[in-house]
Amino acid sequence: MKFLQWLHRWTGLILLIQLMLWTISGLYFALVDHHGMKGHQYFSMQQPEALNRAQLANLSPAWWDEFNGVTKVHSYTTQGLPRVEVHHQDGITHLDGRDGSVWQTDQNFAQQIAQASYSGPGSLARVTPIERTRELHDWRGQGYRIDFDDDLNTRVYVDRASGTVIDHRNTPWVVADWMFRLHFIDYTGGRNFNNMVAIAAAVMTLWFALSGFILLIKLLNSGEMRFTLRKASLTADVGERQFKFSDKAHKTVLQVLQHNDIAVESGCGGGGTCGFCAVKAAPDTPVTVSDRAQLSATQLEQGYRLACQHSIEMLHKVEVPETDARKYSLQLKESRFITPMLRELRFEVADGPVEYAAGQYMQFLIPAGAGQSRPADIPEDYVIEWHAIEACDFKHDAVRRSYSMATAAGGTELVFTVRYQPQAPGALAPGVGSSYLCNLKPGETIIAEGPFGDFQRLAGADRKLCFIGGGAGMAPLRALIQEELRSHQPRPMQFFYGARNRGEVLYIDEFVELDNADKLRFVPVLSEPRETCQWGDAEGFVHETAEAWLRQQDISEYDFYICGPPRMLAAALSMLKELKVDPSRVRYDDFGN
Repeated sequence: MKFLQWLHRWTGLILLIQLMLWTISGLYFALVDHHGMKGHQYFSMQQPEALNRAQLANLSPAWWDEFNGVTKVHSYTTQGLPRVEVHHQDGITHLDGRDGSVWQTDQNFAQQIAQASYSGPGSLARVTPIERTRELHDWRGQGYRIDFDDDLNTRVYVDRASGTVIDHRNTPWVVADWMFRLHFIDYTGGRNFNNMVAIAAAVMTLWFALSGFILLIKLLNSGEMRFTLRKASLTADVGERQFKFSDKAHKTVLQVLQHNDIAVESGCGGGGTCGFCAVKAAPDTPVTVSDRAQLSATQLEQGYRLACQHSIEMLHKVEVPETDARKYSLQLKESRFITPMLRELRFEVADGPVEYAAGQYMQFLIPAGAGQSRPADIPEDYVIEWHAIEACDFKHDAVRRSYSMATAAGGTELVFTVRYQPQAPGALAPGVGSSYLCNLKPGETIIAEGPFGDFQRLAGADRKLCFIGGGAGMAPLRALIQEELRSHQPRPMQFFYGARNRGEVLYIDEFVELDNADKLRFVPVLSEPRETCQWGDAEGFVHETAEAWLRQQDISEYDFYICGPPRMLAAALSMLKELKVDPSRVRYDDFGN
């Protein structure tokens, strides 16, 4: 179905372009005088002059006795010279009426013929011998093109064999010719609707209609078809409080709740991959693919559904879990690049300390209409990493973006690592949230809501800890490690962290120092190392390096914490499943980007 949708979309684009061409050319034909399209603005039409009796007396019947099957003979004067046109079974032959020889039109005589047919203000500019031209579709032979230097760039074509004017052409005719080509979809200039391009366009149109019908049936059967102009209402029970909202029917329950300041946990920003935004609805509410993937069978039977996957037209009443999350005003203290694509942001909480557990996150409220651009303070060594990211300024609706705290709780400072999101395929612009946050200046403030999330330490003081991470997944893992190090008796920890090269390993000095102090074992795994691997480095994919090590260990002694890009996360979870690790000892954070 994805391929069908892709093909349908691109077929529609091609047909839309052709429809626009038909509309433009049709308007041209309606508005422009059809006489102007012929190129005859300065064409002085002259009827051939028949020979008089005296001239006819000089003609000898023997001249055309050489031709087989003569059917017709015409006699004319061309610029005062007699010309005989003989039609016979082999074609048409033109003879000089003075001596019966084959008619020949030289360059000077062609000029006279062209000037006699021309009534414009220009003078003769040049004469060019030709055998064919794109401007005369059906003509082949020998002739002349005579150009006049007038306002329309008139060109007169004279046939050498007959000494006649074939036609006039000029700039208005060229424009009209292209309009005919676009309208007929015939780029040969033949004005023929029955050509291969037109037939292909008809087949594409038939395919577009058929595929659209198939997709419509599929959409109706899935129950996901939404109508943007309708409105619907939503009743939300939050504890002992009840709220009622009205909004566009296509908006999701999550969007409506967040827009009306009802705190709902959402780690993936509405992508349906984290499973945090579960709300309770009627048990007979349709179940989506994401519902089935993220919620247990018991939850589905009880009516729990993901708020981000259902519109308020589908869910009219929901129960929303209460949360201690609230809004905080954060003032930026410091912002700096720590890798080519990751920036560390340090905020001071104006409302006092935030009580949170390591591994939790905050939702940043990105203001509506905020523009975005490339940060101005990119280090010189990092500029090459930004070659594909264009500066951009655009408008958008207010959005929420989730980022995990990169340190354990303590004090009124919150630290986040934000990955600048390049432009995704098919997207209008780079990431809204990351761009806005990366361009904040010290002293500026932003509202964040939280804390949210259950990516926290598992109970079990006797078990060792194994962390597997990559990219911005460092933030919650670093906070969990700091929290463990603050405990009375820290447990043994193993940390595998994946990056393309050493320059992209976050907080590498900090973790190398911890490794040297025997507080944890830190293994950077580089997939595209630019230099010779240094102390402690491994080469390849992080989940493969972790698997090789785990096969030498007693995995029942470990709890596992995983966070990173979607592909890395999926590979690591699959690897642990293959090793038959008890799922109750695996915690992961799917931030869905």
